[in-house]
Amino acid sequence: MLRLAAAAELAIRGVKVLAERYGNRPVPLDAICAEQKLPKQYLVKLFSLLVKADLITPVRGKHGGYMLARAPKEISLLEVIEAVEGTLALNFCQHDPPKCELVDCPLREVWSRLQETVRETLDSVTLADAIAHRKG
Repeated sequence: MLRLAAAAELAIRGVKVLAERYGNRPVPLDAICAEQKLPKQYLVKLFSLLVKADLITPVRGKHGGYMLARAPKEISLLEVIEAVEGTLALNFCQHDPPKCELVDCPLREVWSRLQETVRETLDSVTLADAIAHRKG
C-alpha cells in the first residue's frame, strides 16, 4: 500500500489550519492541535521543520502562534511534505542516488513515471486548493 508518512499528513493538517486563517492573527499551537486533534509534542517538531523550510513563521508574545510565511496559493503540498520528510522517493530506486542495485530493472521506468506523476500532482496542489471547499 502506497501511503503518506504520518509526519507529512500531520504537517499538512496543521498548515491547513494556518491557510484557513491566513491574513488574521497568529494561530496558537494549542488551537491547531485541538482543532485537528493532533499530538502537541509531535506538532512542535514538525512545525520547527516547517519554520526551517520558510513555510511558516513563529510569532512570539501574548498573541503569538504561527502564520504561513507565504500566501496559501504559493505553498504546495509537495513543499510541506518534503519539509518534514525530505525529498519524496517512492521506493529505493527513486532515491538520489538510487539505493537499488538493479540498474537494468525493467520496473525502473514504471517507478520513475509514477514518481514524476506523484511529484507533479503534489506540486500542483496548493494549500489554497486544499481549503477551497471550506471557503466555497
